[in-house]
Amino acid sequence: MKRGARAARRYPISFGLLIMSALAPAGAAAYPDAVGARPLAMGQAGRADARGTDGLALNPAGMSLATLYAIAADYQILNRSGGQTVRVAIADSTSASGLGGGVYYGYRAASPAGVPSLHAHEAGLALSYPFVDRVFIGATAKYLWQSGGAEPDGSDHHSGFTIDAGLALRASPLLTLGVTGHNLVDRSTTQQPVALGYGLAFTPRPELSVVFDVFHDFTTSDPSVGTRTSVGGGAELVIMGFLAARLGGGRDGTSEAGFVSGGLAAISAVGALDASIRQDLSGDRRLTVLVFGFRLFIESPNPQGASSGDSSSGRSPSSSSSPSGSSPSFPSLPSPDAPSSRPAPGPDVK
Repeated sequence: MKRGARAARRYPISFGLLIMSALAPAGAAAYPDAVGARPLAMGQAGRADARGTDGLALNPAGMSLATLYAIAADYQILNRSGGQTVRVAIADSTSASGLGGGVYYGYRAASPAGVPSLHAHEAGLALSYPFVDRVFIGATAKYLWQSGGAEPDGSDHHSGFTIDAGLALRASPLLTLGVTGHNLVDRSTTQQPVALGYGLAFTPRPELSVVFDVFHDFTTSDPSVGTRTSVGGGAELVIMGFLAARLGGGRDGTSEAGFVSGGLAAISAVGALDASIRQDLSGDRRLTVLVFGFRLFIESPNPQGASSGDSSSGRSPSSSSSPSGSSPSFPSLPSPDAPSSRPAPGPDVK
């Protein structure tokens, strides 16, 4: 463990794998907001703990929760409609000021029966900043180009810019709250629904993290449907510093199906491999989603700033030094140079 901790300090980074989960309910092909391998395994929750590249999907403010620099890539496949997603992302929050930034690109394709084949490209740029003590803000600007698929307006092409805005509040060293407004510029497409997500993350022990989220899809592309609410949660346990085990579940508001999820991550000082699964337990069309990903931990170009941390903002100086999982989630152990009064958010070892 000591040897692993020394190696982690040499590579103060972490990252999360990002995916797009595609659902195919009867008569339509809907794609909810992207989630990462870790959030998928934990009940599609994590807006209060969206560090690294997970922040690009769940809550851009989360990138400044910890000091890390990572590159992620993943592949997702569904058992229905031939849905597939390839996604790459980079997130860097190693600046001394706490400013975080990230970029991503995703390609999605699906061929559900009786519906025109879907092809979609999405790219985005995000920024985050520790606004005041223990309060973090962030925003993601993104562009979608979509062809095909089934849309309520009958159009076979949608494109344009939209934005996500997020906030994270570290209420205590063990509890963080998060909220995100998704796709605040309405593009009238199921690919980018106007939505609100919020949740909490609780870290009772450095190796254990528990998250819970609520997600409201306002279905602005089809007002007759009304708001669809999804709930989910889960937990993650890091075992002996190199294996992260995740388990979760919830209810999907789009398919109205209950589901369970889980995953594993094998972690080293220079990278990690992730595998996650979600399985519907109810509904007419039970969906199975599989995600496989690779993460690369990049040595911080600003090691001095990364190790010094920012006690005023509640950022963890060592949270990025433990590259254990898809995205940082547990409160990190204080580094040798950290003052005892510095808050310890969670180690980025998941």
